[in-house]
Amino acid sequence: MFDTYYEALVKYANRFLILTDECEDLVQDVFVGLWEKEKTFPDETSLKVFLYKTVRNKCYNVIKHNKVKDKYAENVVISLEDDNLFLEQVLEEEIVRQLYQAIDVLPERKKQIIKLSLKGLKNNEIAEELQIKLQTVKTLKSQSYTILREQFQDLSAIIYFLLN
Repeated sequence: MFDTYYEALVKYANRFLILTDECEDLVQDVFVGLWEKEKTFPDETSLKVFLYKTVRNKCYNVIKHNKVKDKYAENVVISLEDDNLFLEQVLEEEIVRQLYQAIDVLPERKKQIIKLSLKGLKNNEIAEELQIKLQTVKTLKSQSYTILREQFQDLSAIIYFLLN
């Protein structure tokens, strides 16, 4: 069966896909799938229909996947060419870096609470995780935010200056 249909199916796939290697891999995958499922057919016509339809569908899936990859690559190129976006990304990364630096200076328990909060945990979940009272979490979190705000009070002026 493989010897009979392989070349014809590769040529058929090559109608849709440019790379012959890709077509060969795709057709081999069809035969492997057929072998793994131990599919049987009432006649040779049913087998041919199955093989050609399967190859066509796999080609369609590859084309769809390539379109998604191309769209992603296009968006990446656009973002790389956009100087304003570049500045925003650099600024965002720098702010995040400085935030984590400031968090690392906090006392251990406050640092743990803020990091868990940044991961999306709610106060009651943080209290449960650290096995402390909810009110302790709220108090330490509030104190931590006060410390962090003080460290970043001049940052908003710097960001405004850089973006304008």
